[in-house]
Amino acid sequence: MAFRKRLQETIRRMGLLKQGDTVLVGVSGGPDSMALLHALWRLSAEEDWRVFAVHVNHQLRGEASEADQAYVEARCREWGIPCEVHRVDVSARLREQGGNLQDVARRLRYAAFREAAEKVRADKLALAHQADDQVETVLMRFLRGTGVSGLAGIPFIRPWHGMALVRPLLSFFREEIEAYCREEALRPRRDESNESLAYTRNRLRHRLIPQLAEYNPRVKEAILKLSLLAAEEEGVWERLEAEAAEEVTVRRGSGEITLDISALRRQPVALQRRLIKLHLNYLVKGEAAEVPMNAVDRVLSLTEGGTGNRLHLPGNLEAEREYGRLHLRRADADPPDPEGKAIPLAVPGVTTLPDMGGRIQVRVAERSLAAEELPGRWAVFDADRLEHPLYVRPRRPGDRMRLLGLAGSKKVKEIMIDAKVPRRMRQRWPMVVHGEEIIWIPGLRRSDWAPVTKGTRRFLYLIWLPDREGAEEA
Repeated sequence: MAFRKRLQETIRRMGLLKQGDTVLVGVSGGPDSMALLHALWRLSAEEDWRVFAVHVNHQLRGEASEADQAYVEARCREWGIPCEVHRVDVSARLREQGGNLQDVARRLRYAAFREAAEKVRADKLALAHQADDQVETVLMRFLRGTGVSGLAGIPFIRPWHGMALVRPLLSFFREEIEAYCREEALRPRRDESNESLAYTRNRLRHRLIPQLAEYNPRVKEAILKLSLLAAEEEGVWERLEAEAAEEVTVRRGSGEITLDISALRRQPVALQRRLIKLHLNYLVKGEAAEVPMNAVDRVLSLTEGGTGNRLHLPGNLEAEREYGRLHLRRADADPPDPEGKAIPLAVPGVTTLPDMGGRIQVRVAERSLAAEELPGRWAVFDADRLEHPLYVRPRRPGDRMRLLGLAGSKKVKEIMIDAKVPRRMRQRWPMVVHGEEIIWIPGLRRSDWAPVTKGTRRFLYLIWLPDREGAEEA
C-alpha cells in the first residue's frame, strides 16, 4: 500500500517513532485519526510498535458524540487495539469558568491525552493533524499577524510532558487520507461542525482557500512548502536565540521572566523580536495559541520608554519596564502582598524571611569587624543601645525613617524611588524596626539610631543575605 509505505518513510526520515516505541494515538473517529490509527497498526508488526488508542468524548453533540465513541471502540476491538475512553464535560466547565468553547475543549482533551499516556507509559502521543490543517494554521497566523517563526506552522515533533508529541500525517493532504479510508473500507465518522462557517478555520477551508486556488491551483502545496522552509530556518534561529538568551536573561521563573534591556537592545532588531516572542510563549499557559506579533512589537517599543510603563497583553500576560529591566509575567503570577506582620529577629542568629527573598543574620561582637569578615550587605549599631526586641516587617503606608546624616525624616517610599527599587519589589523589601522606629532598610539606608562611636563597647551587626532570586532582583 503506497500510503503506508510513504507514511513509514516519513516517520523514519523525520525520526518520529523508533522501533519498539509505545505509541498512543488520539482518535476522534474522523477520517484523519482513523487512517492514522489503522496505518500505524498495520505497520506495528514490522516496526515493533505497541499501539494504543485514546478517544475523548466531549459530550457536545448529543447522540452523535455517543455514536463516535461507539464507533472508535468497535474498530479498536476489531483490530485488537487497547482503547482508553475519556468523557469530559466541556459545557459544565464553560458554565463554571467561562472561556472559549474550542479552547476549553482543547485543554480538557489534552489533559485526557496526558492521563492516558501516563497510564500506558507511552513514548509518543501521535495526533492526526494533516497537510490541510497545516495550510489553514499558517493562513490563520498570517491573517492575525505573525513572525517568520509562525509560518513554520505545526511541528512534526515536539517535547510533551516527558515524552514526544508527533504528527506523522503533516505531509498528507485530506484527499489522500480519504482515499486511504475508502481503499481500506474504514467508513469513518463525520463531524458536521466541520462544515459550520461560524469557525474561522472552516471559513478559510471552504471560502478563502478555494478563492486563492483561482490564482494558483497549487496554492496549498505552495503554502505547505513555505511552512517547511520556515521550519528548517527556525532550527538556525533557535541556536542564535539560545546564545542571545544567555546574555539578556536575568532571571527565569515559571510565571515571570526578567530581561536586561541594555543587553537586549545590543542585539539586532530581528533577534530582539525573537527573544521577546520566545519568552512570552514560554509564559503562556498550557496549550494556548502563540503570542501574536503585534504584542511582540508593543513590548519591543516598551524597551525604548521610561520606567514604570506597563502593558497588558493577550494570553493573560503583562510586560513592565523598571530601571533597565524588562519584566514579562503572567498577570496572575504577581506574588501576594505580605501580610505586614512583624517577625522577631534572632539576636544573635539567622532569621529566614521567605516572603522577602532572603535572611538576616545578627552578630554581636566585642570589636569592630573588618568588611571582609561580613558577607552580604550590612549595617552596624551600638549594641548597648538596644532597648527593644528587633523585628523585621514589610513596608507600610506612610512609613518614614530618620536618616543618618540628614536632619528630620524621609518617606520610605521616596528612599526606594531614589534607590530605583522596582515598584513590585517595594512591598517585599524588609524593614528592620526597633520598637516603632525603622532602623535599617537592607541594601539601601540605615537610620541615625545607635551610631557607633569611640565609646562603643559591643557592636551589633545586621547582615542581609538575599537568596539567589532576591540578589538578582536587588
